[in-house]
Amino acid sequence: MPVAVRPMTRSLERALRRALAMAALIGLVVGAILPMQGVRGEVDESSHLVVSEVVTGGASASDELIEIHNPTASALLLDGLEVIYVTASGATVSRRAAWGLDAGSVPAHGHLLVANEGGIYASIADATYASGMASTGGSVAIRIQGASTAIDAVGWGTATSTWREGQALPAPAAGSSVERLPGGPLGSGRDTDDNAADFAERLLPEPQNLGSPPTPADGPVETPAPTPTGTALPTPLPTLGATPAPTPVETSEPAVMDIGDARALPDGALATVEGVALTASDFHDGGGFVADASGGIAVLVTDGAFPRGVALRVTGELDDRFSQRTLRVDGSDLVLLGSGSDPTPGAASTAGVSEALEGQLVRIDGTVAGAASVLTTGLAFDVDDGSGATRVVVGSATGIDASSWGSGTRLELIGVVGQRDSSGEGTAGYRVMPRDAADVLLAGSPATPAPSASGGPTPTPGPSASDDAAGVSSIASARAAVKGAHVSVRGVVTLPTGIVDGQTAAIQDASGAILLRLGNEVGRLTLGERIEVDGTRSTKSGMETLRVTEPALHLGAAAMPSARALRTGDATEAREAVLVSVRGALAGSPRRSSSGSVTFDIDDGSGPLKIAFGASLALDPSAFASGTWVQVTGILGQVTTGALPDRGYRLWPRSASEIRVVAPAGDGGASGPTTAGPDGEAAVTESLDSIDAPDLAELTIGATLVVGPWPEVKLAGLLWDGQRLVGIDERSVKVVEAVLGDRRPPMALQLSGLAAAGPVASLAIPSVTLGTGAGEVLQAGTPPAAARPLADVAKPGWAAAVGRVVGSGSELELRLGSRKVRVDRRCASSQAPIGNGLVGVTGIAVGDPTRLVVPCGAIVAAPTAHARLTMPPVAEVRGSFPPPGAEVAEGQRALAGALLGLAAVGLGGVAAFRRWTEQGDDEPESVGPANPDAPDLSASARLALVRLPTEPHG
Repeated sequence: MPVAVRPMTRSLERALRRALAMAALIGLVVGAILPMQGVRGEVDESSHLVVSEVVTGGASASDELIEIHNPTASALLLDGLEVIYVTASGATVSRRAAWGLDAGSVPAHGHLLVANEGGIYASIADATYASGMASTGGSVAIRIQGASTAIDAVGWGTATSTWREGQALPAPAAGSSVERLPGGPLGSGRDTDDNAADFAERLLPEPQNLGSPPTPADGPVETPAPTPTGTALPTPLPTLGATPAPTPVETSEPAVMDIGDARALPDGALATVEGVALTASDFHDGGGFVADASGGIAVLVTDGAFPRGVALRVTGELDDRFSQRTLRVDGSDLVLLGSGSDPTPGAASTAGVSEALEGQLVRIDGTVAGAASVLTTGLAFDVDDGSGATRVVVGSATGIDASSWGSGTRLELIGVVGQRDSSGEGTAGYRVMPRDAADVLLAGSPATPAPSASGGPTPTPGPSASDDAAGVSSIASARAAVKGAHVSVRGVVTLPTGIVDGQTAAIQDASGAILLRLGNEVGRLTLGERIEVDGTRSTKSGMETLRVTEPALHLGAAAMPSARALRTGDATEAREAVLVSVRGALAGSPRRSSSGSVTFDIDDGSGPLKIAFGASLALDPSAFASGTWVQVTGILGQVTTGALPDRGYRLWPRSASEIRVVAPAGDGGASGPTTAGPDGEAAVTESLDSIDAPDLAELTIGATLVVGPWPEVKLAGLLWDGQRLVGIDERSVKVVEAVLGDRRPPMALQLSGLAAAGPVASLAIPSVTLGTGAGEVLQAGTPPAAARPLADVAKPGWAAAVGRVVGSGSELELRLGSRKVRVDRRCASSQAPIGNGLVGVTGIAVGDPTRLVVPCGAIVAAPTAHARLTMPPVAEVRGSFPPPGAEVAEGQRALAGALLGLAAVGLGGVAAFRRWTEQGDDEPESVGPANPDAPDLSASARLALVRLPTEPHG
């Protein structure tokens, strides 16, 4: 009996100790949370640390970050807290960062950054971790160490665990982030306990750390609610930053005016407008177009970009460019307001396309009059509906096949009205510009077929989005049909049978493309013929397909659609089965399978894309070494599973001739990339090492113009090829300005007619003058050279680094961890003060010890710098999203913050007391293995930076 009583007594003692510990825990937590709940019942601003921004991956799967924000007016302790990642199902919890006693605090309105040690944000993070997060779904949370509930949590994508608040966010796109509202300089104080309502996607992340300035600097700022995603903007548009409360809060936001009013301002006037981007900012050489209900206007951006379909606030200077009303805008003056939708195009007569419609979407219906005019950027047609002709300009980058549009072809299309009047009168040069194939509603046959010059068969007109044949659908409609539906389509064969296999082909019309899965009865399909097929909607390896079992109706020859230019990292469902052209560097050596097929990855800096040459094409892989820059044309295919619907994209060329070497892999020698000469023969582009050659004036040199006119160092520009830096003498400044035009460096160039101009003593680099004869400065040369990471240099080079800059004026110092580098800023214009946060610096690395000589505008916010170093040039489009509700009383915020800090310290003690009382009876909670949900991306190589072939690989 006594033997049985003793173990029971120990068990009761352990239970009693745990009950006391839990009672203390509950008391501390309730004491801390009850005041916060009282505050949050009145307003939706948080009084504790919150998760403010999350990135789940970018160009690399390791480009992850978790940003923590203190939205209160008092410092909040980190003692006893941890940040965890939870898989979508909640099965695995793993720690990302943890803090013990005396860990310090996050200052009022400050931030703390936790990042993956293998990604681009590691160098600016306050804490790092090793394992990844799944981009498709998961959660991150702040909690007291070992607690079963969170102080704050956010879930995204497929997250179904309890480690989230309300509804999970949509999973962000690669490279984007989800940020707590209102976002950016307004801070991240909104917290309604519903992730979907509290967060918004940000095109470019803006991570902030303990060294970043507080946001907002003077406390929370009230703004009206954002425009809902996917809806048209209201009219008139709200002024972001305005306060709906009876007592207005002062704001520095500029006044927003209607675009129609802005167009009437004189040249040089500043204006702020809000509207929907009808096109991307690079739609044509005059920029892009933004419109609201009052009108539209061209927007020409310097150092930035915006995509089509977003709602923007734009601040810039009014100007005319070839009589087209234009806002000239700096990239920093673009503000993303959310998603937008196109306004309904207004019907217009061809004679009615005029100044009143400039910058707006219109719909016209007329007939082509005469032959097409060939422009440097596409084709132009005169279209007349009987009221008088207007110009229709089809850019080559739109992917619209207009090669078969002849005199008499009926066109019904949508486009943006622009103007290019070279006469100086300002009353001519109006044109309608369709944006993509979906804008071409009808491209009908000429009324009278033109006779064939050879007497042979006349090619059938090219593909059209609408077909006159009854029961025939556009390919876009067929792709949208439900699985198992029976549809008929017409299109041009862009992928013949026998390339992928004997039963696979692809056809394309003006609306899109689709893969065909052919039965044995269909027979062989030939490249370039126009066919009609009946099929059943299905899928294969992730691709939308038509299963065809009956013989195709052969309609004759047709013009092949133009290949659409595509960045290697931008392969998506929208381009599936479409004929595209990509350009990039081989990320490894080609691989030949036992069947004879050849595959390799290429990357232009935006992400890798697999190139797959079928065995029947007999490609010789020995000519393509790792690092070789190539251009490849083919059909965008996909091989994946239902679990990874956005993976497995690859390009299927149709012949071995569809790969072209742009520049061979660099071997450190003087020989540069091979390019086509004026007669189509191969011409060698030399590197900058050749400027010492006696026949310099006879050579063609390939390099990147990284800086334009730089009067402070008496140079017209700087050339960089990845190995050598050469100045352009100030006597050539007019030539450089003529080459640049409205653009900004960096710009890839081929140059000829050079002459040595002596050394630039202050920079220890040579210089050249540029010839002034026609054609002596040839654009579109070698790929742009990226700045290399800053390191001790044996000779001057173009370099970049991210760190903290201290000092003022021209006497600055860049601190990279324990290392300090002098920054010599050569800029005569006034410079904005540099804060205490992280910045990116780009300039000339010279001397021993190394110093950075930088021009105007070379010191930028760190997130922008990271974007420039790791992604193609894209403007930082700032998201400004407002928090609703009134301010939290300062006393309540301070009380809640103090109680939370007390709870953290107290619970740290409780946790220690619990460990002491339990004497090892229970195992501590496992933080879990590396995330099993994270997709394996190791099979596809990735390039962080795009380098010239002659640039050394580090």
